[in-house]
Amino acid sequence: MAASRSFKAGFSPTIDCAVLVVAAEKGFAADEGVALSLMKKPSVRDLLTEWHAGDLQGLHLPASIPVAGALGVPELPSDLVAPFVLATGGAAFVVSQELHDDLAEQGMKVPDPGTLARAVSRVAASRQAAQLKPLVLAVEHLLSVSMFELRYLLDSAHLKNGRDVTLVEMPPADMPHKLEAGEIDGFYGAEPYGSAAVLHGTARIATTKMHIWQNAPEKVLSVSRDWADAEPATLEALLRALYRAGEWCSSHANIEELAGILSSPHYLAVEGDLILPALTGYIPHSPARLLECHGFFSTSSKAANFPWQSQALWFFSQMLRWQDCPPEFATDAKAYEAACEAFRPDIFRKAVKPIFAPVPSANMKLEGTLQVPVHVGASRSGLVLGPDTFFDGRIFDPEKFDAGLDT
Repeated sequence: MAASRSFKAGFSPTIDCAVLVVAAEKGFAADEGVALSLMKKPSVRDLLTEWHAGDLQGLHLPASIPVAGALGVPELPSDLVAPFVLATGGAAFVVSQELHDDLAEQGMKVPDPGTLARAVSRVAASRQAAQLKPLVLAVEHLLSVSMFELRYLLDSAHLKNGRDVTLVEMPPADMPHKLEAGEIDGFYGAEPYGSAAVLHGTARIATTKMHIWQNAPEKVLSVSRDWADAEPATLEALLRALYRAGEWCSSHANIEELAGILSSPHYLAVEGDLILPALTGYIPHSPARLLECHGFFSTSSKAANFPWQSQALWFFSQMLRWQDCPPEFATDAKAYEAACEAFRPDIFRKAVKPIFAPVPSANMKLEGTLQVPVHVGASRSGLVLGPDTFFDGRIFDPEKFDAGLDT
């Protein structure tokens, strides 16, 4: 089919842009009649600035951003919706060699998040006693998925931002250089920058996103609600293209070609060897030691692309916990609905129905209950979900929503 509809999407250079890139480069979008073009920006904040200029139809964004916008967080677009999850996993928590050694002395067992958080607490206390500055850790945006997961991890050891640690915002590609220069002590963000820092000999990976919250969403495709309503055929065609691109990306046979495509200056602009760890699931803790992380990064299967409204509500719960939105929203039915509707499983279902993709029959699930893969109800047989556990074993019930997680 000749491309007849145009769609311009903005992306930032992290591994989770892979599905958008492949949809454009391998012809999946053109096959669905969509002329997909991509605009690269160095950071989430730059993407949002470009969005306000009005030249884009879609954005590659942290899954939490449309939820925050829907809740009226200042300086964020209020009308973004996410009908498609571009990737789950794919991020790592990286620390300087010096901090790694201090954490190891304090009982950190790589890649266990619980021992990491407790070790950070002990290091933070010793720094405070010595009247040293708090540890500085970077994330890509102060309302990103990585920010909420990192705060969730640190809070397990009662660490507070601004008191025990300082969390700062930084473009992902800058993080390895800032770490090497000593301007930050660590960062939590999407690959390939953790692997780059480790393989250049300046850092260690302490844990990964999959160890903190398994199969959790990282980036989504976001579009405006008005555009989605006005151009449903174009959006649905694009989502089918992205779904097929996600399947292509997930095939082991395509790993080397995918690394080659993403390494281009137009996209991640790094050596392909630095991209391969995320794609293979063999993550470098150090130049000499690999962490075997099956399911580290996923673009397909296990409903990886499905926008679960329960996950949108988990982000809402964290925004309440950290006072990113008014506390009265905890009991506000309109706020609950706004957070839910930032994720659009209805659009996803309609889009992929013609290609007979298995889709969950529910919009929400208990988050954190699946310790192993399980078969679930779906639009057709054969859908497997999970695991989806949090590192601390907690469970989030979206139907018993409050400001935190139910134990």
